[in-house]
Amino acid sequence: MRFSNLSLTRLGLALGVSLMIGLPGAALAQENTCRWANDNECDEARYQGTGACDNGTDANDCRAEAAAWQRLMDAVPSAVRASLGTDSCRWANDRECDDVNFGGTGACSPGTDASDCRALSIGGDESCRWSRDNECDEPGIGTGACTSGTDTSDCAAAAFLRNRTNNCETAFNGICEEPGSGRGSCRAYTDTADCVGRDRPVTGRDHYFGHDDRVLVDVTQMPWRAVGLLTLEDGSCTATLIGPRLIATAAHCLQGENGAMAKVVSFRAGARGDAEQGRAGVISSVVAPDYSDQSAPPNGGNGDDWAILTLDRDLGTEIGFVRPYVFDKTDLSAISAGTFMVSQAGYSWDTGGYMSGHMECRILTAYRDGSMIHTCDTTRGDSGSPILHQINGEWRLIAVDSQFFDAQPPFPQMSSSHLAVDTRAFADVLRRAGALN
Repeated sequence: MRFSNLSLTRLGLALGVSLMIGLPGAALAQENTCRWANDNECDEARYQGTGACDNGTDANDCRAEAAAWQRLMDAVPSAVRASLGTDSCRWANDRECDDVNFGGTGACSPGTDASDCRALSIGGDESCRWSRDNECDEPGIGTGACTSGTDTSDCAAAAFLRNRTNNCETAFNGICEEPGSGRGSCRAYTDTADCVGRDRPVTGRDHYFGHDDRVLVDVTQMPWRAVGLLTLEDGSCTATLIGPRLIATAAHCLQGENGAMAKVVSFRAGARGDAEQGRAGVISSVVAPDYSDQSAPPNGGNGDDWAILTLDRDLGTEIGFVRPYVFDKTDLSAISAGTFMVSQAGYSWDTGGYMSGHMECRILTAYRDGSMIHTCDTTRGDSGSPILHQINGEWRLIAVDSQFFDAQPPFPQMSSSHLAVDTRAFADVLRRAGALN
């Protein structure tokens, strides 16, 4: 799920991080080879600059920031500093602490992610330039623009979720099964909803409207067996079979580096862990011609985040597919009245290869530009996932999930709202493909 324009500036800084290998500070080359060097603005992400320059290539502009960073590192007690070690991990200097000894993700070996774990090693601080702005900016629990542990006050409400997931295959069953509790059949920190509860801070980026209502769905049954994990060369999204060889997803899932189309590795319908109901490759795609990765104002042109992909075999004939459905006036009236109920399922970032879904959520607003706001508990990874509605006992696809959007009524207190692109936006393409009947 792409991020909204609420945090595009900050997220751009976070995504601009270059993953450098070396020792903290001086071990990285100190040069002025970046095209933005000597413009009086620090552009190195390791010093919380703009991220436009690789670390070590904007030395003059970052001199003050480097000195400030060194003072912070020098302030760490010597015993703790020794445990922090070096920045030799491949994921060092990416803002996220990956050393499990300091509450990190565990992606780095202990003692190899010093700079990213500095703040967590001393219990956190407010050294981020965006601290105390009422928005959590730490990785995993916020926008990711600040280094782990450097936005303590803003992230206090969500700190208990740091590095926690629901990717145990028995998550959402109401029984805590992490080590030390229950059967202990889940790895530590992988059964979050069952072990720490479902309440979520309303200001959190993955807020779930204050409560996580997701469940693990049975991928052997329709319509969920027709929903699959779309794996790309640099990430993954969710897609849905809407015909024998057609799947629907979000356009932004297919955006690679420098505007190039991302390579699709596979579509795994009904994926669950290493198994699936069926697998196929992608041979062609149709993407909204006016798609932009920038959010527009409400009803201002957000209905272009859709894509229709053609598979290399008739997978939908083998395992089933979900027919698309386009709103009529009766449906739009029901939406206005707040009575149009839907369900959603996808491969959320925190459930990994297990599909989670929110049953019986609601459409709040359907804009004329083909986008809509809903209350389904979607998050990163759910991009392209189906919003489904039952008509005469048949599940029909009415939208693909798109992005976190600016907070809208009736939830203005939230950090964002959830926007999807409904089939009105790509009905003509569906008709030409024979997918509307």
